[in-house]
Amino acid sequence: MVAAGRWCLLLVVVMLHSSPSNGWLGNFGFNFKKLIDLNIGKLLNQCKNKQATGLNGRSHADIVAAAKLWAPVVRLAVGEEWKPSSVDYFLQHVNLRGGSPTSVTPSTLPTCNSNCYLETKTHLSCPSCREPVVFKGQDPASAPAYAIYEDKGNVVEITYWFFFPYNRGKRACVGLYFDNVCPCVKAWGHCLCPRLNGCAGGYSTFGNHVGDWEHVKIKFNNNKIYSVYLSIHDSEITNQYGGEFLWNGNEFRRGNRAVYTTDCTHAQVYAAKGSHGIWPNTGEHVYKKLFNGDKLKDHCSAGTAWHIANNLKIVKMAAKGQFTGEFNFLNFKGRWGNRERNCPKIIGQCVLENGPGGPPK
Repeated sequence: MVAAGRWCLLLVVVMLHSSPSNGWLGNFGFNFKKLIDLNIGKLLNQCKNKQATGLNGRSHADIVAAAKLWAPVVRLAVGEEWKPSSVDYFLQHVNLRGGSPTSVTPSTLPTCNSNCYLETKTHLSCPSCREPVVFKGQDPASAPAYAIYEDKGNVVEITYWFFFPYNRGKRACVGLYFDNVCPCVKAWGHCLCPRLNGCAGGYSTFGNHVGDWEHVKIKFNNNKIYSVYLSIHDSEITNQYGGEFLWNGNEFRRGNRAVYTTDCTHAQVYAAKGSHGIWPNTGEHVYKKLFNGDKLKDHCSAGTAWHIANNLKIVKMAAKGQFTGEFNFLNFKGRWGNRERNCPKIIGQCVLENGPGGPPK
């Protein structure tokens, strides 16, 4: 049956392409040749890159082509308020503190030092306030991603960096948190009084910060696609829930977890709502338990698809201070956001954290 289906498809292709006017089928008013080119041709060649899963060479052009071919698709969360943006857009809304010039562009942002930081031109009236319009970011269709590649001999690594002007932190209980706790005696396993649930002491949002860099890395080994690496918040969380997923010819896998692809080669990953940590799947992800019983969670869903291959800026890795032109901003050693504010010792985290360091790392 499969062989017969292929012969029928081939016969249709021959019939439609053999007539200069699309043959008798053209009398129905359809442009069947165009339909062949756009649809049947696409089906015949679907996933052809599974057989060509590597680098064609090591020239800049070869690696740029591979970077686009294997660029991930980032699914933003449904209802995401804090979207990605270009570095250029962000720099229009901030001033440089601790260095000069005050107003900067990607090509004029100085190397500076770790004491420098970028501060929003619009004052934040409170540590969790969100007045600056820049925090909303840009339409993902126009926001670029930045790719830095390294040729290490047998291995080529391409790291895709995503910039968000704002990271919304996590709502956490300030006080004691009860998760279905029975405060009285039990009889035959049943609580004899109402169970306690929720927070005693109120909530606050911690871990907000201006500027947010996230990244995904793909690796080629001996010119063949080898793996995708997901970075989630910090190294401990990454080791437990993200890390390196190995290519098996169909998807990337790590144990019983997978990063699936769209259009054959683009790893589909999910950015957590507000905080943008990169996860392999949708759902509620509990990644940390607090001392008071509360939990920190990321929520991922299949919202807007950000196709970064359509707007990808690619550069070869250079030593700090050696990037030039539109990539000069990669030399910056300071922080990409406002300084921390409101840091209660009992929590061990600030309502507004320091802006993060940037790539490359």
